[in-house]
Formats: sequence, structure tokens, C-alpha cells
Amino acid sequence: MVHKGDDMERVGVPRNKTVRGKNVWLAQAIVAASAGLPMTEMRSRTRKLEAQKARQLATYLARVVFGIGLRELATETGRSPGTVHHACRQVERWRDDPQYDSSVERLEFQLRKAAGVSP
Repeated sequence: MVHKGDDMERVGVPRNKTVRGKNVWLAQAIVAASAGLPMTEMRSRTRKLEAQKARQLATYLARVVFGIGLRELATETGRSPGTVHHACRQVERWRDDPQYDSSVERLEFQLRKAAGVSP
């Protein structure tokens, strides 16, 4: 699912992460790059709207692309399962906008390609 060894370390994924943790990190990194946010802001608890939306999208993508459960996503992101569920529902609502949906599809494609996961 995730690139092995040196590939992941080269882009800054901590060595001690589980495979699921690396997948979540990869989703966050791709969304952060797309939104122009530093990873520190993606992983923080800041309530800045831009960071919140990016975190919600990364959570949604990790769930959709990797099939990670709500509880495991909550553990990996340091949020509650309810917060993770809310994030996924929000993104699903926002996808009613064709322009937003198109950008989500593009990011999902990038994440699948980076992780070596087929559609």
C-alpha cells in the first residue's frame, strides 16, 4: 500500500509509524501540499478554517483510499471517532459542488498513485 523504506523516509515519514499511520501521513502530506499548508499545521489543533478543511479532506481520503476505520483514523489523527465521522460527512456534502468534487477526485488519484493502490 505504501512505498517502502527509503521512499517514505525521503519524504519525511517517521520510521516508527505503522502502515496505517504512514497511509494517514501520506494523505495529510498530499492534501497539505495541495492546500499550501505546512505539515505542522495539518497535524495541529489549529481552528483556522483552511487547516480544518484540509484535515477533514485528508481524513476522508485516508478512509476512502485505504479503508481505514473511524476508530483507527481517530487514533492516528489524535481526534475522536465522532470528529472523524463528522469530517467524512462534511467532505461528502461538499462533493455536491462539481468543482470541489473534481479536486477531490484529482487528490484521490494522486494519493492512490503515491501509495501504489489501484482504484
